[in-house]
Amino acid sequence: MSTTTARNETEASGVAVMPERRDLHFLPPADRIQDWHALGPHMTQFMNTLSLFFPAGERMFIDAVRSYRDQVPDPDLKKAATAFIGQEAMHSREHVEYNKLMAEAGLPADKLDEFVWDLLDWLRDNTPRSFPLSATIALEHFTALMGNALLDKPEVIAGSQEDYERMWLWHALEEVEHKAVAYDVYEKTIGRGPLAYLLRSGGMVSATVIFWPLVLAFYLRMTAASEACRKVGWRGHLKVANTLFGRPGIFRRLIPEWLGYFRYSFHPWQQDNSHHLAMIDKLAAEAEAAYDTTRH
Repeated sequence: MSTTTARNETEASGVAVMPERRDLHFLPPADRIQDWHALGPHMTQFMNTLSLFFPAGERMFIDAVRSYRDQVPDPDLKKAATAFIGQEAMHSREHVEYNKLMAEAGLPADKLDEFVWDLLDWLRDNTPRSFPLSATIALEHFTALMGNALLDKPEVIAGSQEDYERMWLWHALEEVEHKAVAYDVYEKTIGRGPLAYLLRSGGMVSATVIFWPLVLAFYLRMTAASEACRKVGWRGHLKVANTLFGRPGIFRRLIPEWLGYFRYSFHPWQQDNSHHLAMIDKLAAEAEAAYDTTRH
């Protein structure tokens, strides 16, 4: 699908790629929760830190899209919104189980998770109804970019414990698959004019200044509580920094796409990465087979 085709399909039908709800289960081994990533315990804790934001964050995404779904005039987009809600519910369920493994291993996951829930509840109760949706489309842009980075550079996670690796790849693929749904709901219900642009830009600024400092603070809390990280010491932090901002610098490479969000004419499918979705059925089949094997 070309960028032009994707945008044209969005204009015509309200959705360029139709998401699919997949009821997949993952049972990553509890004994690897502190050191499952091939790049070591610090990168493990960085990925674990991201997981801490998903249960509460995805509940906010679900509620924000659901609150506008009935106002969507396009039946295809309404169907996509329902699939989006289903996918996010599955993500939340699996990350709740994942985060329990951290808490059981003595990491401060419960306290940090509770903080995220309290923060997002406060934002929901003290901001206009449109703000959670504007924050949702900003954070969906983050998750889609991070998911795409993982898919573009699979060597960053290759060789990790296979159940954790499979779970993160599944999440990345579905973030790509539904990356434009909340955005299209926003455009169809709130609009595309100057005020809508200011609201979505403000949502991105707010999401950036809140989310990333929390990620850093949580990561430092998690690594300080991890015996494996303490054994490696400060060199582990350097490895994470190099992976994210040096070479391969997966986050450094995202900066132009982050800035692209502030274009007046921005749309998520202007970055056409739909080719990655060709692998999702195979990965889903592998996940189902692994889950069946583990249960029996």
